[in-house]
Amino acid sequence: MEDQYMKIVEEELELAKRRIDARMKSSCPKDASMMKVEFRNRIVRMILTGEEIKGEGEVPIEVALVDDVTGDVVVDEPEATAKVEFYLLNVCGAEELIVPQGEGKLPILAGNVPLQLHRGVAKINNLKIRNYATKIKPPVFKLGARVVGASVRVKEAKTEAFTLKDFRIKYFKKHKNPSLSDEVSRLVFIRRGGKINGRLQDNNIHTVEDFLIRLLIDPQSLKSIVKTQAKKWKAIVNNAQACLVSERVYCYIDPKQKTGVVFNILGGVQGLCSGSHYYSQTSTLSEKHKVDAEKLLASAYQNWNEVKAFDDQNSLQQHLDERTEMVGEDVGSMDDEIDVVYDAAMQSPHDWPWSPSLFEGLRSESNGDEPRMVVGSGNSPRMWRKVVCVSKWLSLRRRVALLHLTPTPKKQRIV
Repeated sequence: MEDQYMKIVEEELELAKRRIDARMKSSCPKDASMMKVEFRNRIVRMILTGEEIKGEGEVPIEVALVDDVTGDVVVDEPEATAKVEFYLLNVCGAEELIVPQGEGKLPILAGNVPLQLHRGVAKINNLKIRNYATKIKPPVFKLGARVVGASVRVKEAKTEAFTLKDFRIKYFKKHKNPSLSDEVSRLVFIRRGGKINGRLQDNNIHTVEDFLIRLLIDPQSLKSIVKTQAKKWKAIVNNAQACLVSERVYCYIDPKQKTGVVFNILGGVQGLCSGSHYYSQTSTLSEKHKVDAEKLLASAYQNWNEVKAFDDQNSLQQHLDERTEMVGEDVGSMDDEIDVVYDAAMQSPHDWPWSPSLFEGLRSESNGDEPRMVVGSGNSPRMWRKVVCVSKWLSLRRRVALLHLTPTPKKQRIV
């Protein structure tokens, strides 16, 4: 127990000593050992020219004026509102040399500099390094900071070393799993500004998506455009097909059969569609339906101008619903009635444009002498649209029949 008490007493004495030293120094004129500039977070290890300098985690770098003894931020001294300027240090082995401004050139650092402190703290925003700094070898630097216009000398600060690279490197970087919107030059063995890239651009193949679409439609044509060794061609195709999984789908509807196929950018069948229905579970399709899907897929490649792209399944379903509603409006525009009297003498099931099975689940109600069909609560909106269309068609047939049954009055001769 005595050891613990002694330890606590020693800690309290040490803390009191530091406080006394700080008060004694504060009563004396400030010198270089009392305040310093400090970077509050670490800088990123690699910076691109022309891009904002950030700290680790892509957060702004914070600088502060602190007491060199206690480490506390100085908030009440005149220097707490001073300006801080930044400079670049080239790291060559053990030497660190300030990079001078090139003759006849703009300052090597661009942005909101110098920076104004507010209560001893400020954040670096929009500070960039100009591109000509990459000509300095080796391209390893540190960022320095110093207070300007202060009445006393303040110690300067510098960051950890970082590597500087030309911003254009990001346009040449290859992606192991490219996205559909990536430029085609991101694929392996296709150099930005190179011959292969030029031929692809001339044939309107600008993105990875364009490349994959041409690969579906006409792989031989694409291969002749790329015109490279078989091994490289295979690597390019494999790199393109390794694109990130996307919900983007493509739909082709045969204008004669009114059925369609839905597939992805790699040509994989996602489902079939008929009317407003989309059957996405390809595993449950019959063998005949699978054969039909492959035939429709082949037709889609030959009639690509009629293929529509959708960002996801929801936008596809919305398109199919709107398409069905438009068809229903065209059929139903003959009449505004919804209820229709069923005339057994005039109509027979063979005369109906749809199968009588449409009316399964419907109940009839008597309204005076005319029975009317009523849609039950369990029927779907799609069945209701079909019933409306049939009803309107029957109504028109009835009106036409009445016109034929009504005798035409003979013309009277005027004497």
